[in-house]
Formats: sequence, C-alpha cells, structure tokens
Amino acid sequence: MKVSEGIKEYFGNIYESVTTISMGMWITFKTAFFERKVTLQYPSHDIIEGKPKDASLPAQKNLPLPFEPLLGASQQNYRGPLNTQLPERYRGLLGYAELKCISCLLCVQNCPIDVIRVKGVKIEGRKGKAPTTFRIDYSKCMFCGLCVEACPTDAVFFTRQFEGATFEYRTLIREFISPELYLERLQLAEVAKEKAKEKKEKKQESEEKDQ
Repeated sequence: MKVSEGIKEYFGNIYESVTTISMGMWITFKTAFFERKVTLQYPSHDIIEGKPKDASLPAQKNLPLPFEPLLGASQQNYRGPLNTQLPERYRGLLGYAELKCISCLLCVQNCPIDVIRVKGVKIEGRKGKAPTTFRIDYSKCMFCGLCVEACPTDAVFFTRQFEGATFEYRTLIREFISPELYLERLQLAEVAKEKAKEKKEKKQESEEKDQ
C-alpha cells in the first residue's frame, strides 16, 4: 500500500507540475501574441479624465495584421482589459471642504493613526465651530476611509488625486487653513466672546431687576 501510494503521489506531482507550467506558459504566450499592447503616455495622458492632455501623444495607428497584435495600438484605439481612466470611486488623497467643516473632531477621533489635526473656535454666523487648524499628514494616511464615513457634513472626502511623490517630507503635511484665516478667526472668536459676555451680563441685570 505504501509503495502504491508513493508511486501515485510521485506521478501526481509530475502531473501538477506539467499542468501549472503549461497554464503559465499559455498565459504568457497569449499575452505576448494575441493581446494588444498599450502604453499610457503619462503625464501627457490624463488618467483621471481618460483623455490626452496635449498634442504630444502619437496619432492613431492602423497597423495591418499581424503587426497590430505584436506592436500594439495607441491608447486612443485601445479596447483591451486595461482601463485608461481612474474609476469614479477611486480613493486618492483626502480632500477638505472648509466651508462645510464644523470642527466636531469626529474625523480626529476615528482616525486610527492620528493623521488629522483639527482645532476650531466659535464665531458669529457659523454653524458649529469654525476651523482654525485643519492638518492632514499624507505620509501616514492609509486610505482607510474612517474619517470620511464619520464626517457628518462631508467636509472630509476622497479625491481622485494620486500624485503625492515628493523629495521633501514636509510637503506631505498639508495645512488647509492659511495663517491669515487663522488670525482672522481668532479675532472673530474674541468678538463673539465679548458679545456673549455682554449678552449674559444684560440677562443677569434684567433678572435682578425683575426680582
């Protein structure tokens, strides 16, 4: 029994090796000779919009067989499995809509690796708190989407922007609130505090007179 099982296993291994190698070679052969080749001329080709940015792209090719499958066609002519445009729901770098932000800190609380930092102040004419600081550290972001799901006003969202390469680490830390807006918000917050204080004092005075 042991001898027969060993022989069976031996030939089984040979069969598995032959079939897997044959399958891999067939995929390579099919890709090399029967599928169109395509080269996206990036950055001349805008993969966000799926169309050329400028006139530097090659013109459409009308290559006769068998040269077209061997040499390939330009991306304008391509109808193969490669998508020349990013999907609409592609999760790229995080975006931020300052006018929608209420500084509720839910994005900060839900971020597992402290990518986002938010501070806000109360000013007149603004629902919630107006942000004075909104910082995203793209170098640490893992695109989990927890901040996007937690945001009640859709102030934090995914963009389709994918280009984040840089030679300086500091450029990956983005401040969305400018220094000028930061100082303006602080001044407006002081004005709002003074008005709230005056309103409170007037209310107390009126209550004392009623008594």
